[in-house]
Amino acid sequence: MKTIAESAFNHNGSLPYTLELAKAAKDAGADYFTIQVMDVAAFCVEDYSKYEIYENNTLSFEEWSKVFAYCRELEMPVIPCVLDIPSFDFCYAEGFRFLKLHATDITNKTMLDKMATFKDVTFILETQCATNLELKFALDIIGDQVECLMHGFSNYPTEVEDLNLNALDYFKNEFPQYTTGLADHSLDTANIPLMVLAKGCEYLEKHITLTRNNRKFDYQVSLYPHEFAVMVQQLKHYQQALGDYKKHPTKTELPYRDVMYKKVLGGGDFKRADAGVDYITHQFNSFKRADVGVALIARLKSKRLPLKVLKPFGGTSIIDFLYQRLKTAKKVKDVFLSTSTLAEDTPLAEVGHQNDHKVYRGHAVSVLDRMLELSLQEEWGAVFRVTGDNPFTDPELVDEMITLMVENDLDYVRANNVPFGVSAELFSTKYLWNLYLHMDNPMHSEYLTLFILNDEEAKKGCIDIVSEVEDLKYINLSVDYQEDYDRALKLEEAIGSENLKECTLQDMVSVIGEFKREDKTKLIKLPEGEDVPFSEFLGRLEDQTYVIRKNVTL
Repeated sequence: MKTIAESAFNHNGSLPYTLELAKAAKDAGADYFTIQVMDVAAFCVEDYSKYEIYENNTLSFEEWSKVFAYCRELEMPVIPCVLDIPSFDFCYAEGFRFLKLHATDITNKTMLDKMATFKDVTFILETQCATNLELKFALDIIGDQVECLMHGFSNYPTEVEDLNLNALDYFKNEFPQYTTGLADHSLDTANIPLMVLAKGCEYLEKHITLTRNNRKFDYQVSLYPHEFAVMVQQLKHYQQALGDYKKHPTKTELPYRDVMYKKVLGGGDFKRADAGVDYITHQFNSFKRADVGVALIARLKSKRLPLKVLKPFGGTSIIDFLYQRLKTAKKVKDVFLSTSTLAEDTPLAEVGHQNDHKVYRGHAVSVLDRMLELSLQEEWGAVFRVTGDNPFTDPELVDEMITLMVENDLDYVRANNVPFGVSAELFSTKYLWNLYLHMDNPMHSEYLTLFILNDEEAKKGCIDIVSEVEDLKYINLSVDYQEDYDRALKLEEAIGSENLKECTLQDMVSVIGEFKREDKTKLIKLPEGEDVPFSEFLGRLEDQTYVIRKNVTL
């Protein structure tokens, strides 16, 4: 959770005080310093009861420019809260693209319409005093640009019974596309901030001041810098307790499993023992590696190409075509369409049932959980991961990979130098279960290949395809964008619909030589926000320490 030090009108119209306040916010450990920028004439009429107060306590745009320059020197990020259109224009010209909109303007249609024309700007939207209808009114205009919905209560100081922190949960349920924040105007610097942290907020805003003795604006809810610093340190300390969104043992817990879990003794007996393994591990260890299944991983969540696996292909849909194609692999025991239990994936499961697919519904995020649950249910000793957007996955190659694994007692098998979307990955389930237990977060299991790359203990094997086609591995036959789908249809036409289901890798290679190659420099996303060039990623796959490599010449 990020902390925002709110200056509001604590600067009292003084530039030196504002600069000192910015430095205090930086020293206190705030992640952001926010200020309210106002053109008084644009903000309120002259006969407004507080007009003179604003007129006498507002910094000029020229002075704000000096504040921004000073904050850049401090490396103190600023989030301007723009209170009128001239102030927005000024802050935009100053280079700001992440701003805050005050609840003052949540129904200011002219202001909102203006903001909607700046697609390169994102906002924190304050919601004090707003109804749900008014919030939706604003989001209908600038919703694509809003990053965070900021809850708060305008009374200073806010009494505990008025905080209504459950509104944060309401935001998460009703508007799940946005992060949440709290503009906290309570006097609490410990319990309320920690409750907000536990609510999963992205931002906590608290007022900051150099003195409360002047009894001027906002002093009632403003923290001294040392109080703000204590709050920040406390939040950083207890943030560690939140951990990750998962139910999975930490690495420090793993040794306790061996001590605590009762072991399989035979004859239905389970007792604590120094030797032996728990039941689930025992099961995976006992499955025959030659009993190989395919988990056909698919969901309907794609935004790049909506409902892509249901698009027409090969006289049916992509997912049905791929399922039927995988069923032709001679050494595969069974194929399951493996999707999630989320309601949004129910139509996919229904399509599977209508086409007589075996369907398994499991974890919404962890692909690895789905694969292991399915393998345990079906007693598979090895499992293929095939994604539903790879209609050209080659059954002959699948059979070759199974043979390589079984004959050499391998943990993992892949094929190199094949068009993207033609191969699959084969795991022994005994190995996959052990990998699962020892990974930090199975929620990242869509990056399963990366975990394999980093595992130097695994017994890996590969099939290296030898072909005269230049840069064969950079031809993309997976379907992720419209251009990919168009390419798949082009290949379908070249091979002929009547031959498509039985076409081999050799058949495909014979007609795709002129297909567009992927950009070798494009970045492949990795966990924790990292990325790597496509060519480097493929190079790492090819340069693994494989205990056996088998060349197949096309």
